[in-house]
Amino acid sequence: MDNKRKKSVSLVKSLKSYVAKNNLSPKKKKLFASFINQGFPTIKDEEWKYTPLKKIISLDYNINNQTDQSLDTTFIKNNSLGLKHKIVFCNGNLLDVPNISGLTVSDFSDFECRTNDTNTLLNEALAKNGYTISVESNVTIEEPVEILFFNTLENSFSQYRSIITVMKNSSIKFVEKIYDLSNSNSLVNNFTKILCEENSNIEFNKIQNNTPSSKLIDCMNIFQERNSTALVNTFIFGGDFVRNNLNFEQNGENCESNMNGISLIDRDQLADNHTFVDHKNAHCRSNEMYKGIYLDKSKGVFNGKIMVRKDAQKIDAFQSNNNLLLSDLSSIDSKPQLEIYADDVKCSHGCTIGQLDQEALFYMRSRGIGIEEAKAVLTYAFTSEVIDKISISELQKLIRDVLAKKLNVDLDFSLV
Repeated sequence: MDNKRKKSVSLVKSLKSYVAKNNLSPKKKKLFASFINQGFPTIKDEEWKYTPLKKIISLDYNINNQTDQSLDTTFIKNNSLGLKHKIVFCNGNLLDVPNISGLTVSDFSDFECRTNDTNTLLNEALAKNGYTISVESNVTIEEPVEILFFNTLENSFSQYRSIITVMKNSSIKFVEKIYDLSNSNSLVNNFTKILCEENSNIEFNKIQNNTPSSKLIDCMNIFQERNSTALVNTFIFGGDFVRNNLNFEQNGENCESNMNGISLIDRDQLADNHTFVDHKNAHCRSNEMYKGIYLDKSKGVFNGKIMVRKDAQKIDAFQSNNNLLLSDLSSIDSKPQLEIYADDVKCSHGCTIGQLDQEALFYMRSRGIGIEEAKAVLTYAFTSEVIDKISISELQKLIRDVLAKKLNVDLDFSLV
């Protein structure tokens, strides 16, 4: 074991103190002991090579941070997409759930999920907040459901642990956003498990646009049965540090796994997307498209892996990661991977890293378009392939508005 990994840091000390003061079950104590033995990942771990946690876990956090807090309905409305159906949390407390036929929403319930990730292990050991959602069989919920996590506490370390079950022949869409309202050093360790039964369909959209001092580690594991379709869209605009682990496991034939993402960050932000698709059965598909735009001293990381098992013939898998560096000080580390053990497959992957087309900029300026507007239009065009895949009009508008704000232009990209 790496001695540096065992070295005590502020967050580890706080976690040990919290566990000592709380009466955990033997199972939870064992999980926490396993986490302490392994420790937080370091840059010596291949999966965390470009994403150091040392600075983040050296900060002081408030561990026992669940308190009662009400939120004004006007405030919630102003900080949401304005969708009809909402699941609202504040400081870990479930405040509001929608009343939809065929949909059951309840508070946190414990569940197991096998993992090799130590952050997820910590989440399983100590998380007490989150949601449990079940969509009944043969139900199509047309209107999307918005999931809002609000935090008002300073220097909080929050852990959410949630599970969604979409039963046979059912369909649903979600939009999730985690808000930190304290403007302090907050850290969220979020884990979501999704079970897609036969012939089910789920779309899950993540808006990650938090305050400049917030940190987020987000893990989502999706398990698909025969003929199911799962789509995850991830949009990273804010936060000091964002790490996404997105894992698909296809456990039946004719599954389809789709994932798209846009990262547009500046200052010294870090955005890391890790994806893994495990093709275990024949006649399945996966499509992956991530776009990154990096300004100032920001840093991006992309690590995508497609695994095709020996018996998983007739697989069609596509993976693409395209990046724009809009500053000489910005950077991206990209590692697209294919690991194929079947011989009758159609798989491709690719990565591009570049800057805006200077000829296109010159042409637009020669037509009287200002330099910032020209850059913004070309940048939007770069992302439009992902934006066009968004099926929720309110979300599509939000993404366009955020892009304009981040690029410092007053443009309506819907007219571009």
